[in-house]
Amino acid sequence: MNIISLGAGVQSSTMALMAAHGELPRPDCAIFADTQWEPKQVYKHLDWLEKQLPFPVYRVSFGNIREDSVGTRRGITKNFRKGFPMLPFFVVNKDGSHGFGRRQCTVDYKITPIRRKVREMLGLKKRQRVPKNTFVEMNIGISTDEAVRMRPSHDKWIINRWPLIEKGMSRHDCLA
Repeated sequence: MNIISLGAGVQSSTMALMAAHGELPRPDCAIFADTQWEPKQVYKHLDWLEKQLPFPVYRVSFGNIREDSVGTRRGITKNFRKGFPMLPFFVVNKDGSHGFGRRQCTVDYKITPIRRKVREMLGLKKRQRVPKNTFVEMNIGISTDEAVRMRPSHDKWIINRWPLIEKGMSRHDCLA
């Protein structure tokens, strides 16, 4: 299975459009992990982008990251039980320096919902093991100017690929 992890930003949109035009291998689908707190323009762009693509785009979600982080949703989320919010809040450290608070948003609101959708597409039930020799290529829109963000998947059955890196493309190249 070949999948695009679609954030609907410059890089992942470029990657999806390149696949639609045959400049990259055609994926089986693209998956957009919706935090339910994206700017309106992101949703407008995603609506437009879906119409340009000859493969399905699935929208998945863990919930509303804003409501979960500020505690407006009923109940206490698992991350609050761990003692830290999901969003990367700016903080003032004890020594007076500035930094980011701990966060868990990428795993909970992006990686986990995409992983669940892929498992569903493979026909797997909750906690069912992925069969040996089953692999999924996950194409991630990271460009050369942000290569430090490249990470292998924690799942042995998911092989992360970075087509923009393989093509030597920067964010500027994607915009062009």
